[in-house]
Amino acid sequence: MKKFLRFISTLLLIAFVVYIYARYVETNLLMVHYINVKDSRISSSDKDLKILQFSDMHISEYFDEKDIKKVAEKINGENPDIVVFTGDLLDEYSSYEGKDNIDGISKILGSIKAPMGKYAIYGNHDYGGGAEYAYKKIMENSGFVILKNEKIVLDEYNVNIIGMDDSIFGKFDKEMLISLLDEECYNVVLSHEPDVIDYLLEYEIDLYLAGHSHGCQVNLPFIKWLPLLAKKYTGGIYTFNNFRQTMVYVNTGLGTSQLPLRLMAPPELSVFC
Repeated sequence: MKKFLRFISTLLLIAFVVYIYARYVETNLLMVHYINVKDSRISSSDKDLKILQFSDMHISEYFDEKDIKKVAEKINGENPDIVVFTGDLLDEYSSYEGKDNIDGISKILGSIKAPMGKYAIYGNHDYGGGAEYAYKKIMENSGFVILKNEKIVLDEYNVNIIGMDDSIFGKFDKEMLISLLDEECYNVVLSHEPDVIDYLLEYEIDLYLAGHSHGCQVNLPFIKWLPLLAKKYTGGIYTFNNFRQTMVYVNTGLGTSQLPLRLMAPPELSVFC
């Protein structure tokens, strides 16, 4: 009996330590991952193009203005040329207590510096319950251009950046995407959901940036937090042996959803240069 009680006590202690780590430590371990991108289609210049991606802030009581400011400062410390946000700004807008004072979010995101532009796309949490209007207002007031099945061309580098609408609650328009691709350019596609790439590998996509998965958020043998359209590509780099040698990068995001925990899936910024 004593051995059994000792065993149970040890399990409870381990569970408590894991919970404290997942709740208060790993959620604050903001990592920066660097990905080298070289392609003959990218025009040579005196300065390499640096694109920084962040994703899935899920602003809530667990990820507030203090956390947003930390992210903005970290981004500025990387001195990116371009910053892209791949969706899910607010976790649940309808229940967000700060919905009447969203100017503070715009002000902090507005402090992010990117001399060649800041671009954003919609995620599934950026729709519903008034979130679509709030998201548009916050991002545009902070200097981000929302690309909704639209593109921006960086002539200096021969880079074409295309922003897809959210594939769950937005309008997934494959024909529109195809029309925005340019076979002569290096095509970067921003998509909130990563698994959508499987429908697009026959087209001229060179770099596909997504989020949504949270890197599973809590990685335990018996728990896999994997949302719709992020069950196959869950984090990091994936390369394909197709005619464009497409590279997919799935950013694990910054905030949390459903549970304010991260375990073996630290928040990240991804830098492409």
